[in-house]
Amino acid sequence: METVVRFNNPQGVELQGILHRPEGLTAGAPLLLWLSAGQKVRQGAWRMNVAIARRAAALGCPVLRFDFNGLGDSDGERRHGQFVMDFYGFVQTGGLSDDVAAAVAFALAELGPRPVVLGGLCGGAVSALFAGPGLGRAVWGHVLIDLPVTISSAARQRYLEEHPEALIRARPAEADTVLVLYAKKLLDVDAWRRFARGESNPRLFAEALRVKARVRADAVLAWLPPPARALVDRALGPPIDVAAPRAAEAHDDAVGEREAARGEVRNDRIAAAFRAVIAAGQRVRFLNSSTYDTTFQSYFGAAELGADPAAWRARGFDLTVAPDTNHIFSLEHSQRALFDVVEGALRDAGHGDARSNAQPA
Repeated sequence: METVVRFNNPQGVELQGILHRPEGLTAGAPLLLWLSAGQKVRQGAWRMNVAIARRAAALGCPVLRFDFNGLGDSDGERRHGQFVMDFYGFVQTGGLSDDVAAAVAFALAELGPRPVVLGGLCGGAVSALFAGPGLGRAVWGHVLIDLPVTISSAARQRYLEEHPEALIRARPAEADTVLVLYAKKLLDVDAWRRFARGESNPRLFAEALRVKARVRADAVLAWLPPPARALVDRALGPPIDVAAPRAAEAHDDAVGEREAARGEVRNDRIAAAFRAVIAAGQRVRFLNSSTYDTTFQSYFGAAELGADPAAWRARGFDLTVAPDTNHIFSLEHSQRALFDVVEGALRDAGHGDARSNAQPA
């Protein structure tokens, strides 16, 4: 049975979707939340999302697919022209996580407690990954199809401009500049007025102090025993690799003319979200098209997954590459690979066997 459903995200925006409820639904059947890619509505390219939902329902699994805010039948701000590119950057930095969490809460309230599998292609995969850590043990795992592991330089620069604290963490050397600028404003009456009106950003000053202290501590306290270093980490946050930005820039120079023209750089937030998902005991099943796997490996796989496939399942993830496949998996043989991975994850989630296998990395 397929029914139109409506629910609100945390901002009060009404979202609309389709709930696929199998006949004779059992308590142990996992819920599949299949998420749309980028600006696509809930049907997906070549009606991919519809096909996946109906096949999953035929296996006895309920499925919810819905339009993110501002898209399709859901309420919210519509994005056109330049705002479309802004929207991609918004998705690439986890901007749709609240919609995903609201969808999970709604579906579990409708269907009762059950394992949840999050999945999607491209932007849908990103949204699933970012939402996963906040949902904790409610989520069995993820099916991530061609997970974007880069972010356009324009989108990343816009994100850093809007989140300067992240800029300080990405470029620790900038902490000195920020602290000097704030020191110059101590005797500036207009600066204090802006502070009183809430127009300044004290979090940026605090983050610059923290980063500066962390870098200095790493330089002079390397001799500390592990327990003492743990106390420093608790007070100042994790160590900061001051070589990382230079390594990233060197990598950018080496990725080739085509990638450079597209302005792609590694999206470091993807790696952090992946580690958080694995640490939460959630499984991850990657499926890459052959056209995308090289980019995935260059920017993410080689650094984050390791080279030993035999060790992947013990850590809580695996990777399949579909040969001779385009990004939207529209060819018949690639559709079979897509269906196999999704349905295999649902079968494992229903049996609960992978939960015991997934160990924090």
